Order: sequence, then structure tokens, then C-alpha cells
Amino acid sequence: MKINKKLELQEIVITVTAKNLNPAVLNPDFLKYAGIIPIDWELARQPIYTNQAAQLTFQNGISIIVQQNRILFVESMVNKDTEELKVANIAMGYTEKLSQIEYQGVAINLVGYVGFDSDIESHQYLSQTLLSPGSWQDFGETPMRAAIDLSYDLNRCLLNLKINQAILKFPEKSVSAILFSGNFNYQVLASDQEVKVTDLQQTIQNWEADLKTYQQLIEDKFLSSVPAMSNIFPVASLAC
Repeated sequence: MKINKKLELQEIVITVTAKNLNPAVLNPDFLKYAGIIPIDWELARQPIYTNQAAQLTFQNGISIIVQQNRILFVESMVNKDTEELKVANIAMGYTEKLSQIEYQGVAINLVGYVGFDSDIESHQYLSQTLLSPGSWQDFGETPMRAAIDLSYDLNRCLLNLKINQAILKFPEKSVSAILFSGNFNYQVLASDQEVKVTDLQQTIQNWEADLKTYQQLIEDKFLSSVPAMSNIFPVASLAC
């Protein structure tokens, strides 16, 4: 199967791992007074607080979630240009104002999808283009379901890519799709706290380079017309 389809960007999540976080400290007034978020941001719904997590969701679609060992900064990428995205600046502001936290690492997570005209087409792409056809697929009462997990060593970090079939529900329609979920995983190794925070923020600031790498990998290696499947996975470990 030759594929010439467009990757649709869906979501970016910047995940900062840290020790001994207290979800209860996530407060919209504090975020505004500290200059982490603009003063005019309004909540889309009431904050959620539990013993294990806290979540704020704003009317612009950005969410901040604090758990006991990580902070997630989430923003939809649908119908947005790169320069419109605000989540990286929010993550940098948060780690700057709360620089005393013992940060451990950061991950840039990107989710995109490719839509197909039917479930049959999306399944065919996953089972025959990305996987080698064989009798092992013909078992059970319904078509085999699969998820592919790949890892790429990029020198600066490890890129983990998960590929799976999904039905995406939008207000106006449902779309049969193949999801590409990319995870750029960085460790923060510095022992000095000030250096650690600086390194963390530099990684977050370079998120656009990760986005470009993610798009290039999928568009050039998975979606362009390829003559043979041997060209699809230049460096990968596959598990179904």
C-alpha cells in the first residue's frame, strides 16, 4: 500500500517529573500572581483536587495537572500554528518560579493521527504495510488488533513511538485513524539545583526541534510512498 496522507497534529503534553510533589498547591490564583499564567485566563470548569492529583483546565484548552511525581502541561494542537502554542512558556514559567522542587526529568509528548476512509483501510495499513502479512494474523473471530512500540536513539534523548489503530470522535463526525504517539524522554542529570533547572528549561524551550523530528519521522518514513517495507524501519525495536 502506498500512503500519501497528511499527519494531523492533535496534542502536546510536556511532562516534568519530580520528587515529593504536593498536588494541593496547584492554585489558579497563585499561578496568576506568580506570573506563570496571564491574569485574564479563566477556568473552563471547577478545579479537581484529590489526594493523588489536582487539575486545572482553562477556557483556552490548556490544562495543568499535578500528581505526586510529575506535572503535566497539556495543550490541544488542533487548528493552531506552532507560534500560537503557549504550553511550553507555561511549563518554563512554572519551573522557574518553583525552582526549589527536585526535578528529575522532562518528556515532550506529541500525539498526531492519520485519517482513513474506513476501519478496513486503517487496519490494512497497520497489518499489511507496517507489519509483515502472515497466517499469524488470521486467528480468532475478529480482525487482529495490534499496537507497535518503537524506540529511536537520537543521541540527545530517546524517542519512543507508539502506533495503534483508533476511532476518533469529533463533534461533527468520527474518523478511523492510525495514532502516532511520540515521547521524547530527557533526564536531568546535574547535581546543582540551579544548573538542573536551567537544563530543564533549555530542554522545554527546544520543544520545536522535537516537533520537527516527530513530523519528519512520520511523514518521511511512514507516510511517504515507499517501494518496500524494508525501508520503513531503519532503526527500531517492534513489539505487538
